[in-house]
Amino acid sequence: MKKYALFLIAIFLYSLVQAQDLDEVIRFIKENPEKASFYLIEDGKIVVDFNSQQQMPLASAVKTIIAIEFANQCSAKKISPLTKIAVKDLDKYYIQNTDGGAQPSWLKSLDKTSADSVNLLEVAKGMIKYSSNANTEFLLDLLGLANINKNLKKLGLKAHQSIYYFTASALMVCLKPESIDEDEWIKELRAMSITDYSKKCEKAHRRLKTEPSYMKQFNFANLSLNIQRLWSDRLVSSTTENYARLMQKIVSRKYFTQETQAILESIIEWPMEFAGNQERFFHFGQKGGSTAFVLTDAFYASPKNGKQLACSFFFNKLTASENIFINKNFGILEGNILTNAAFRKKLYERLK
Repeated sequence: MKKYALFLIAIFLYSLVQAQDLDEVIRFIKENPEKASFYLIEDGKIVVDFNSQQQMPLASAVKTIIAIEFANQCSAKKISPLTKIAVKDLDKYYIQNTDGGAQPSWLKSLDKTSADSVNLLEVAKGMIKYSSNANTEFLLDLLGLANINKNLKKLGLKAHQSIYYFTASALMVCLKPESIDEDEWIKELRAMSITDYSKKCEKAHRRLKTEPSYMKQFNFANLSLNIQRLWSDRLVSSTTENYARLMQKIVSRKYFTQETQAILESIIEWPMEFAGNQERFFHFGQKGGSTAFVLTDAFYASPKNGKQLACSFFFNKLTASENIFINKNFGILEGNILTNAAFRKKLYERLK
């Protein structure tokens, strides 16, 4: 009985600490509108709208758009999800130390090596679940940037920057000309129009694809914190309203054709692989992203008991300590939005 009482006390204390941390997260959002944005939809009704019109870097959350175009092209029979792709063709775009180990983790999960092949559906799944940048760059090429960007208008995403070869940008920004110092290089990159910047990234992408030696020019040591900040700031940007509404389109199961919906769900609903989620939800899909300064999340859920949810929250321009704090509470925040009606009410009351 004594051990059981101690166990209950431990649970209570943990819950108390968790609640305090979540209160701190809400306070941070409220007090830092230039760094935070939030949008929550319950059963089709907007319940939280905080700074939702501010464009912020998406990081890997943007890969949802690519997954949608992939599903569209599969359902239109332009590509087959079962087409085999050589892993070595994906490896052309793999820039070590820039994806948090996503590519090797994905291949390990499939028990594949560079000598093997995978089907296109697995490539798309790896882009979303593991956030593989190499798979992303390959799919941008396969699907076509023009097709992907046309989809932004079709989806009604007005405040959304055009998508470019953003993985290759990590290589491009660190290749500073020897004739100038880092500050001057950063100033030059910041001053570039998005058109000129994306063209430089496309050039880097083409060289990755055709010149095996080009990859050797990359040195992670050249990605100083200031260069990383520039790279992060120039990633594709959009708004939390756009991404919550995009999640709402998916979870409604009425916007896309039946075939497109089925393919999209097989890619983005990777959280449903876990037994606990299968017990709680009919549908649950998610894609987020991060850099040293950015944390983004967009997700939807159709619970077996409760309201249908579509949500996105973005953080940007975080200091190192703020990044650690938000990262620490990121999963707890998402989990409470998904499962705790009282917490969602608190969000509404604090962020209205």
